[in-house]
Amino acid sequence: MDSISTKEKIFKETLKHPLIKKINGKGLMLAMIFEEKSTANTLVLNALNKGLILFWLLWNKKAVRISPPLNITEDEIKKGCNIILNILNNIPS
Repeated sequence: MDSISTKEKIFKETLKHPLIKKINGKGLMLAMIFEEKSTANTLVLNALNKGLILFWLLWNKKAVRISPPLNITEDEIKKGCNIILNILNNIPS
């Protein structure tokens, strides 16, 4: 539990991309907010193909939820963030 704020900080500092408008949430319950719902759809579906499980938010179709287990390692966070950023880099703007 003591490392949750450090892990949150890694997510928020690493997930910097022009398609990500903001990141909402606290601790390890985070949501990336996008301008278009198609971006969220593309990210969730492509992430699954790369072994990363992300979820849509039920009340905001332009948001993708990140909710890893509390015992996720910093290396796993960085690996997941890299998958997200690589997918976003391949979405035509």
